[in-house]
Amino acid sequence: MPIKIAIADDKQINRTTVKEKIGAFKEIELVLEAKNGQDFLAQLKILPANKHPQVVLMDLEMPVMDGIQAITLATSAYPGIKFIVLTVFEDNEKIFEAIRAGAGGYLLKDDSAVNIIDAITNVVEYNGIPMSPAIARKAMELLKNATVAAGKPVSETNTMLSDREMEILKEMVTGKNYKAIGEKLYISPLTVRKHVANIYDKLHVNSRAQIINIAYKNKWI
Repeated sequence: MPIKIAIADDKQINRTTVKEKIGAFKEIELVLEAKNGQDFLAQLKILPANKHPQVVLMDLEMPVMDGIQAITLATSAYPGIKFIVLTVFEDNEKIFEAIRAGAGGYLLKDDSAVNIIDAITNVVEYNGIPMSPAIARKAMELLKNATVAAGKPVSETNTMLSDREMEILKEMVTGKNYKAIGEKLYISPLTVRKHVANIYDKLHVNSRAQIINIAYKNKWI
């Protein structure tokens, strides 16, 4: 069954470009197209529940209601929907705002069709947090001085992780998704997902951004 998606972008040419990129992939079905956050929420409200998108490709800079506000409102009202920011911006503040709002991934609009499709599949099938490598590097830089919301001192956490978990953590901070990590380490995406769940639990975190911070502060990378 195809993964249902929505696109929210104020520029018609951008929406068309994304549709052209993903149009050849039969595993994806476009069910909603919106010109801003308000339009997206209005359409979503009248759309039958069985037609709701599973993943939304959301632009950030839009008139009337921007992507950050739309994601914030929608994640509260529709917790089952995943959001991937798809933008031309690498703006420092916007990256963190999107993560805090509930975005499950952050890609650049010039990412290839294969990367976009892979990210969509990743968040649906593996609950992954796909990021463009450029965004992952930017997030790493921004988190140098961030405070980790963890219950235990980060200096003690490295001894809690197995060698395999450390391998996977180091691959995660480069922006790789579960499939890419699995291919590099010769394990299945499902196995990667299980290891990531253990990493989240052991480090007392719930986002890739926090993992990047811990990895940097402990000089694991």
